[in-house]
Amino acid sequence: MRSPAWLPLEAVDGPAMRLVYLDEAAYRAASFLDQRLLGIGYEQQVCGLAVVEAAAARLAPRSHYIFHTGHVGSTLLSRLIGAHEGLFSVREPALLRSLGAPAGSALQLDAALALLGRTWRPNQRAVVKTTSFVSELADPILAADPGSVAIFVFARPLVYLRGILAGPNSRVENRHLAPSRLQRLTRRLGEGELSPRPHSEGECVAMSWLCEMTALHQAAVSFEGRVLWVDFDTFLGNPAPGLQAMFRALGASPSEGEVEALVAGPLMRQYSKAPEYAYDAELRRRVLQSADTEHGAEIKRGMNWLKEIAMHHRLVEAVRERVAPEGA
Repeated sequence: MRSPAWLPLEAVDGPAMRLVYLDEAAYRAASFLDQRLLGIGYEQQVCGLAVVEAAAARLAPRSHYIFHTGHVGSTLLSRLIGAHEGLFSVREPALLRSLGAPAGSALQLDAALALLGRTWRPNQRAVVKTTSFVSELADPILAADPGSVAIFVFARPLVYLRGILAGPNSRVENRHLAPSRLQRLTRRLGEGELSPRPHSEGECVAMSWLCEMTALHQAAVSFEGRVLWVDFDTFLGNPAPGLQAMFRALGASPSEGEVEALVAGPLMRQYSKAPEYAYDAELRRRVLQSADTEHGAEIKRGMNWLKEIAMHHRLVEAVRERVAPEGA
């Protein structure tokens, strides 16, 4: 209860929870607070589920959140936000991922949020960056944590298609997640069979974008005053005011000089999920351009699919109107 040092990671037989011991440096280093931590050598313990639940019951959810569509720079934004002394970044906890999975979680949502809201110091506020498919839970998470603010990070559909198709790993991930995303999107539209159904790879990538965006859109409708939308490529074009706006939304007030130092610093020149690799806005631009050359036909199929499905579903058109003007 006193600190986030013991991170509840996953359920084990018992019923119990596996906990991993992390200090502040370990949290700063981790891009994913999931089972990948087990191979690093951090201390582990197993704790009875009833003990974990009892601790959570004595805490109240008090986090802010970053939701996103996947592969849109949310890890970079989380690292920049976490550089502020009053904000504590918690990236992609497995605890929320399990709540968003079909099998569910051993902990209830309120308990998970309470534990993820723990901080090192009383004047800090946790900022939890979720995994992309946890967007499905954006509405209930914001309802359960009434003092929270959420940053919704996205890319316009053309940029998203280019970004996913440009990366071999992101293409594999998209194929893996596409069936569950199709089920989620079909359920959300609530009109029986999705029409038209996506078939080609480009159409499936577009469907993935639409699945996560409709989840965020519906949460934003319910909690409009507590949501800040961030177009990642707009942010990259002028990062200082974009970062300052995020800090203001999260209740922080760094000086102009502090923000300028952050955007001029090393975080903006590293691949945020693996900081040992260089990555910046110019490299992103070249990667996106390469997708036009190598995957132009699939990109066109995906964009055409989005236009066609918008003619059949008002919710889809509302999402396109919110973040993707014609031709974007």
